[in-house]
Amino acid sequence: MAAITLVLVSIVSALVAILGLQSWVAIAAVIAAVVSGSQVVRKEVLIPWRVKSVDNSVARILTREARAGARLGSAVQIAPRRWVTAAHVVAATGTELKLGDTWIQARVIYRDEDLDLAVLTVDRDWPWLSRVSADLPSPGSRVKVTGWTEGRRDKENRDRGLRAVQDYTVQGPVEESLIVLAGAIPPRGFSGAAVTDVETGKVVGVLFNFRPGEMDFHAGLPRMDEVHATPLSCIPSEYLR
Repeated sequence: MAAITLVLVSIVSALVAILGLQSWVAIAAVIAAVVSGSQVVRKEVLIPWRVKSVDNSVARILTREARAGARLGSAVQIAPRRWVTAAHVVAATGTELKLGDTWIQARVIYRDEDLDLAVLTVDRDWPWLSRVSADLPSPGSRVKVTGWTEGRRDKENRDRGLRAVQDYTVQGPVEESLIVLAGAIPPRGFSGAAVTDVETGKVVGVLFNFRPGEMDFHAGLPRMDEVHATPLSCIPSEYLR
């Protein structure tokens, strides 16, 4: 929309210059400068800040169960003290969120096993928040997936898990309850990782599954690896704030 406005302003500037309306030329030039300047600020400042906020608002999830053992995943904060992740990495009790160097007890307030989606709440503030988009990404658009890798313990028993970012491309058609991404198989611990649209800097979904490619013997070609994410638009609105 801003690009269209800029083109229209340029056309108006040319017309008023031909007609000799100097005052209108100045006004049109100011409008053009404001529109183009706002686009630069959005692209160079606002969107990079949103992406950085998403990266810093992704934390680790740990669930301990007697039978299943420990499960590690990732979660992203979408509102103060409210986090979203994949349902298969959490449990009704025994789920903790790592904020800084401290593990905090988390409570599940929404869970959908079919969508593999869960919303958690904790009793501790975390300064970083992600912006959420209810719009589905278009096929062919680029996204970044931010999550925590499953860490190993060093000799001092310190957790060596890392926050990592991987690039993916959205495949189509995009469904209301499923976003399919093409790219590298994510590392262990990426279940619940944030999927960010790089054009807006907003989180559009969380990763929950991947399907490694196989050889299509009929076509003689390898099939593409698929990474699956659930759109955040599937979460009821009362859990998004």
